[in-house]
Amino acid sequence: MRKVTILLLVFVLIALPRIGAAQNKVGTTAAPFLTIGIGSRAQAMGGAFTAMADDASSLYWNPAGIARLEKSEVTLVHSNWLASMDFDYVGAVFNIGPWGAIGASATLLNAGKMEITTEQEQDGTGIFFDSYDMAAGLSYGYQFYDHFTIGGTLKYIHQQIWNETASGMGFDIGTLLITPLYDIRLGMSISNFGTKMQMDGRDLIHYYDPDDTKFGNNENVYARISTDEWKLPLTMRLGLAGEVLNTPQHRLTLAMDWVVPNDNTEYYNVGMEYVHSGWFALRSGYRGLRPALNGGDIRFREKDNGAGFTVGGGIIFDMQMYGFVVDYAYEDYERLGGVHRYSIGFRF
Repeated sequence: MRKVTILLLVFVLIALPRIGAAQNKVGTTAAPFLTIGIGSRAQAMGGAFTAMADDASSLYWNPAGIARLEKSEVTLVHSNWLASMDFDYVGAVFNIGPWGAIGASATLLNAGKMEITTEQEQDGTGIFFDSYDMAAGLSYGYQFYDHFTIGGTLKYIHQQIWNETASGMGFDIGTLLITPLYDIRLGMSISNFGTKMQMDGRDLIHYYDPDDTKFGNNENVYARISTDEWKLPLTMRLGLAGEVLNTPQHRLTLAMDWVVPNDNTEYYNVGMEYVHSGWFALRSGYRGLRPALNGGDIRFREKDNGAGFTVGGGIIFDMQMYGFVVDYAYEDYERLGGVHRYSIGFRF
């Protein structure tokens, strides 16, 4: 236990200088779609899932959780995302016995086709372009002993808008510890360590006149516009979860995450899950609590910070050899409206 504690402390000390040094810098990272939470169950709990991490969505929240899955599992997620975009995710975890578990995942955020407009043709030119973001990852989790697991994910990231693209590599790592105190779980993950991303493409190539004051020189020199490089949205999560009620008929779990991103202020997610007779679940939570002092008092919500209530439920068909799960979540994004999420999972 002492070795585990030292490992967790080292993990935090390495991450915090890189993460905590950059706050209130919204819009200064590449691939922001990587911060969109995965899974209707986790999102219905307000995104407080780092210490829960007990289904295939752990591939996103905390890859250490996949080593604790008793069965192999596949999850499919679809969301009608903000601004009429589509967000889809597929993840699969395969239990390989004493060697741990391996996983694979793919994420796609599709903005769909949009018509090009210009200053002269503001109603549209009749020419359309598309834009999408995608990521594909491979994960591995290992259980060192009954109460401690560790996992990691290596992923390829790609963004495209019309003829411009950017690609990069990222790495996630996580740990999950079950304490001797009422089996309370402690989870930690750091997501999106990786390379910077830079947009490039044929639309950034232009004709350039090196000296427009001279006549007869070559005024059609090819020149490429060099865009800035942007860091990935590095995020650290520390989670706590445990049961306050656990009987054969009723199980009530409370969870909380402390989230520290590199492009915004830190915040908290809180959530709960109630499961009746092992087959019917109700969930609720609140996403994006930001504590701040206000005249000596602590307030937890800032106007228009994107925080909001979450709610959802699920039906669990769990048989001896196979299982099937259907989950739903609704998230409130204040002025941006609400998001509906749908997930199905298969266990085998």
